[in-house]
Amino acid sequence: CASKNEFHSLEYRQSLATAFLYKTFLAGSSSIPSQLKSAIVPFIPADAQPISHGTESFGTDPKEAPISEYIIKRSARIQASGEALFPSDCGRPGTLWGQVVLTTSANARLVALDASAALKMPGVHDFIAAASIPGVNCPLASFGGANLKEKLFFEVNDEVPCQGEMVGIIVADTWQQAHDAAKMVLQRYEPLGPVLVDIKQGVQYQGAPDIVDNTASTVSGRRSRDWWKVYEQGTARAPKDNGLTTLKGTFSSNGQRHFYMETQSVLATPLDGNCWEVIVSDQYSDLTQTSLALVLGVPQHNINVKVPRAGGAFGGKLLRQTLTACAAAVAAKKMRQPVRIQNERIDDMRMIAGREVAQFDYDVSFDVQGKVDSLEVTMLLDFGWFWGDNGFDLAFGLPGTANCYQFNHFKLDPKAVETNTPHTTFMRAPVSMQAVLAAEVVMEHVARTVGRPLEEVQALNFYNMNESAVTPFGDHLGKDGYNYTIPTLFLDIQKQANFSDRKKAVDAYNAANRWTKKGIAITPTMFPINCAYYSSGALVCIYSDGTVLVSTGGSEIGQGLDTKVALCVANALDTPLEKIQVGPRETSKIPNNTATGGSGTSENCCGAAVAACEKLVAAMKPYRETGKSWEDAVTAAIADKVSLVATGWFSFPKSENANGYATYGAAVAETMIDVLTGEVRVERVDILMDLGTQLDAAIDLGQLQGGFVMALGFLLTEELKIDASGTLLSIGTWDYKIPTAYDIPVEFNVSLLKDSPNPFGVKGSKASAEPVMCLIPSVFMAVKNAIYAARADSGAGSGWFPLSTPLTTDKIRAAIGDLGAQMTVP
Repeated sequence: CASKNEFHSLEYRQSLATAFLYKTFLAGSSSIPSQLKSAIVPFIPADAQPISHGTESFGTDPKEAPISEYIIKRSARIQASGEALFPSDCGRPGTLWGQVVLTTSANARLVALDASAALKMPGVHDFIAAASIPGVNCPLASFGGANLKEKLFFEVNDEVPCQGEMVGIIVADTWQQAHDAAKMVLQRYEPLGPVLVDIKQGVQYQGAPDIVDNTASTVSGRRSRDWWKVYEQGTARAPKDNGLTTLKGTFSSNGQRHFYMETQSVLATPLDGNCWEVIVSDQYSDLTQTSLALVLGVPQHNINVKVPRAGGAFGGKLLRQTLTACAAAVAAKKMRQPVRIQNERIDDMRMIAGREVAQFDYDVSFDVQGKVDSLEVTMLLDFGWFWGDNGFDLAFGLPGTANCYQFNHFKLDPKAVETNTPHTTFMRAPVSMQAVLAAEVVMEHVARTVGRPLEEVQALNFYNMNESAVTPFGDHLGKDGYNYTIPTLFLDIQKQANFSDRKKAVDAYNAANRWTKKGIAITPTMFPINCAYYSSGALVCIYSDGTVLVSTGGSEIGQGLDTKVALCVANALDTPLEKIQVGPRETSKIPNNTATGGSGTSENCCGAAVAACEKLVAAMKPYRETGKSWEDAVTAAIADKVSLVATGWFSFPKSENANGYATYGAAVAETMIDVLTGEVRVERVDILMDLGTQLDAAIDLGQLQGGFVMALGFLLTEELKIDASGTLLSIGTWDYKIPTAYDIPVEFNVSLLKDSPNPFGVKGSKASAEPVMCLIPSVFMAVKNAIYAARADSGAGSGWFPLSTPLTTDKIRAAIGDLGAQMTVP
């Protein structure tokens, strides 16, 4: 137990050894009281877990078929069989392999860079560094501001902020040769000062700035610093004069690393006339094209960025794909032949980062019933060594700090903290998941203080729709198409999940079992969608055999965008779905689109495709009115020289609200913990989401299921560990634990609210991919309730206590407290 371990404390390892010894003695005892038997009944190992099961429920709109029906993603089968092609599968004759060479020190000056040993290795062609860049040495130069700090390749005498930045790439005949040679590139540094690796150190040494200086960004046409301001609404009442109680607290939330199935992947091919074809695993092809043009020093029309599909992205390929894309293109320019880069997993995690670490300091006042009067929050976000584009992450997270609750007074002060760690980036429900979790922590703190169930305090603080319901962030609930279904969802999920009876059953279980405890909880979420950001195009072509090819400005990244577009086109053209094919993303076909992210791109691309189809419907009308079949009508139109190709462009109409609408949801979670070891099993989760009239029931239900399990990883298993030198320790499959099949809830029921079309959405739909992440507080609260039950048995009382994420076994066991004196064997 005394040996060094970076992932588990000495105290935990000692308590674990004691727990296992105690379990052994109990197992050998001839007579065990029933209350103690749970200690030796396994429920975590794979062979002790039942196969996960669950139900799905949804409604459809027959008038809009095939929209809203349960239609499997069209590429699902070839993806499952391995036949689907991804950028990492693409190659050309004569292609060379590139391998990134990453910095190995933080807050240090690079004083030497020597690739001579690497260049002598078999198959190695060259080491491509900053001197080979024909254009600007900055992948996100188009953003300006703090982004100009980041170089594509850092150079000798540069101040290197963190580990994981590129100094160049090795180019070789094979991936393995390039990978081996990259390790031989010599780097030498001299330290410049302390290495700051967390929020506490960042604030201590540098403070947290009130305003982030960043210029206009092409991501949304707004400056990142537009969001860096104090948000305040209403006036607080004086606590002493109004019988209010005040509390202060801090909630700390972990970050999360990207672990998409396909790591950063690119194939850059030089064509004639200084033109380029670049195949990228990508969410924002227009930005990639812009970055390539600047780094290569060529006009944008010389570059065609193609995305056949991406093997997962989750935000990690919105901006950070420009690093490897530009590196491969620079190498291809110098070598005059195609160059591929496929990041090895550990390298990918070192350079790409992911979700920000966050800290929420709150000051709340409330009455004896738990009705909150005032909530003030200071939100500290660790964005790594520069802020750059992260104002957009902040924009996602702002509304989450208030969630779906109404206060007389609300104040939010967001601040950024700079550390010597890699620059964080978008990750599914960026900041918002942690912000909603913080809001629920506040509600739970209030509920424990006034002695009422959490669900009663939550409901007490919902928006009163009989009054003027305006959020602190500028959304008028109930106006201009902005509906509010939280109260309905909150009541319906309790009925569907049999919440009241199960809560009693959990209490009975806890009374009968000393060494395993259960917890159950319900939490809601309100996830505003910034519709004003999105704009996309579509190209629809009808061929002489009656088949239809559609291209859009969105990337298929596994979210089912192409299938949803196909459904909308089939509906708009009134033609069989099997006639529709949605092609790969190419900037040469549809330029100037916004990024594929934030959960709104699918419906935006559907809107663009429908707009194009409306033109084709008008062109085909004279031929279809005669009763001809689809194929005969197409033949007749072509014979009359009618153009059967059309483009469409879609952006949401302007609204008086800051956001177009919100996706709402509620979840009930039940968990069980091993009091002796801190292990957790999620027994059951029931989710009810308002997705309006979903575009595709199969895809949207799958997005909810997948998103929630991804959030479970964030909450329970994905712990970030960075040592004092700035080295990421929790890296790769061995030391970074994403959720597995055994982390899926044993029972997992997901339902969609029926007969609730979104007045503001495309075909009545709402975004689905990210909002469900913000229901993870239900599991947090269920685990915490189980800990409360264990603490009560150990004499620690039932009072509120702070608990940060992730809820690792170490942290859960520490929260329960000392059990040594209670481990008695009969």
